[in-house]
Amino acid sequence: MASLESEDRVQQIKLYDTTLRDGSQSSDINFTLAEKLVLLREFDDFGFDYIEGGWPRPNSIDEDFFREAARIKLKNSKLAAFGSTKKIKGKPEDDAVLRSLVESGVQTATIFGKTWLHHVSNQLRATPEQNLEVIDTTIRYLHDNPVNPMQEVIYDAEHFFDGYKDDPEYALRTLKQAVLAGADAVVLCETNGGCIHYEVGEIVRRVKEFMESDGEIKKASENHEVVLGIHTHNDSGLAVASTIEAVRAGATHVQGTVNGLGERIGNANLNTIMAVLALKTSYKLPKAVRLEKLTALSEKVYRVAGLRPREDQPFCGEKAFAHDGGVHVDAVLKGASYQHIDPLAVGNKMRIVLSTNSGKASVMGVARIFGYEVDKDDPRLQAMLDEVHRQCAEGFNLGLLENEHELLTLKHFGEIKTDIEIHRCDVTSHYAQHEGDVEHDNSCVLKVRLNGKEYKVFEDDENGPVAISFKAVREALQKAGLPTNFRLVNYEVGLPKKWNIGAEAKIQVYITYATDDGELITTSGFHEDIVVASRESLIKLVLLLASRRRRHEGAGRDK
Repeated sequence: MASLESEDRVQQIKLYDTTLRDGSQSSDINFTLAEKLVLLREFDDFGFDYIEGGWPRPNSIDEDFFREAARIKLKNSKLAAFGSTKKIKGKPEDDAVLRSLVESGVQTATIFGKTWLHHVSNQLRATPEQNLEVIDTTIRYLHDNPVNPMQEVIYDAEHFFDGYKDDPEYALRTLKQAVLAGADAVVLCETNGGCIHYEVGEIVRRVKEFMESDGEIKKASENHEVVLGIHTHNDSGLAVASTIEAVRAGATHVQGTVNGLGERIGNANLNTIMAVLALKTSYKLPKAVRLEKLTALSEKVYRVAGLRPREDQPFCGEKAFAHDGGVHVDAVLKGASYQHIDPLAVGNKMRIVLSTNSGKASVMGVARIFGYEVDKDDPRLQAMLDEVHRQCAEGFNLGLLENEHELLTLKHFGEIKTDIEIHRCDVTSHYAQHEGDVEHDNSCVLKVRLNGKEYKVFEDDENGPVAISFKAVREALQKAGLPTNFRLVNYEVGLPKKWNIGAEAKIQVYITYATDDGELITTSGFHEDIVVASRESLIKLVLLLASRRRRHEGAGRDK
């Protein structure tokens, strides 16, 4: 991809990941100690320059995290501990926050301080000069303390852009004080996320000019380079754009989170920032970063956080390189470019959507994905397309459900040999509460025909009607020798469409199963009865696994 950046703008970017701290402040995330340690290793393997671990407060998960992290030898990253400047009154050695930073054992500390006079007077209840003294004393103490002198102190200028717009002279004085005290990087924080991206770029440009022209700063920088950084929030939906503008204006230290996780609307999304800088400009990412692992990293963070991956995320989402319209799919299959980058560059892939917009090229593309080289005049393609249109017209979302695509392909190309017919499934669920005691009894009577043989199963004592019907079907599968090497790991119910409401509304369930070898498979059911919809998903899973097993055994015999 050709870059619009001139060669003389080539810069090496430092990447600072704050998912474990700022990202964990998202309202739907609560990382455990074990999860934070897992992600620490993932971020180090990916190649970030810095990983911010959190606030190492006493008796907290983060204190435990830094203790455990000290036992992990990082290959690529520096681990940073986060805190604030010291309190207005008192000595730095007596400050609990600074003590926790020193005792964390890390060699890089990131602290934030006040830039906006509004906060200095109303939050700190301090004078402008007192705030400058606090910044100075804190940074010097962290560098020079006798217990654990920090090799690196990063100063985050909180609410810098609001402070600059309110009083640019004072905002710049706070940065100068940080540099004179020995800060190795000053990071301009767009904490409220309210600035327009071009405002951010212009202010960063002015800051860079100030730092390069101020005599005292130039003298202080003779012994070590002071890096200019950017940290943005996404409240206006412009965090990525603001970060890119800041980089173009001279910032080389970039902070953000994987997947844009963070408080309120979130932080700048490092996924998008890295892909844009690496693939669309001449700026250079850290040498250790492997961009082809980006999509896998994105999915890993979502899974560890217990969140469903965002399908519409740029570069990493399932929809990022998905094609729906028949004209698009036909063009892509013929080699025409309908994608702004090669999906493989970020570890993603081209996908085909199945919907009411699909044409014969779409189903032919899906068939090829699963190994069937078919001609466009093959009548099975039309039959498959007709079923796609019928299912979608009824309200079933095939979309990007790849396992559903595989099942449809297997069905229409004659590869499903397993025969499963539910003849009867009576589920009863009894719940009663009396004086604090709860009675919860469930039972299921199942009659099912599997590959020509009928099985009758009775099960009880499972928790809930879906669970008891699953248990009964599973027992029948075991008797018939069909695959049962899976467990249910996630269950979601889609919202009914506006036109499909009321007692007879059909709902779509999405159930994810984990096989014994760790593969995650999602299948879907669609029915007005949630138990039936769930059982439909389970049966589809079994059909898929049985077909795969049979093909695998056939391939073994062919050898």
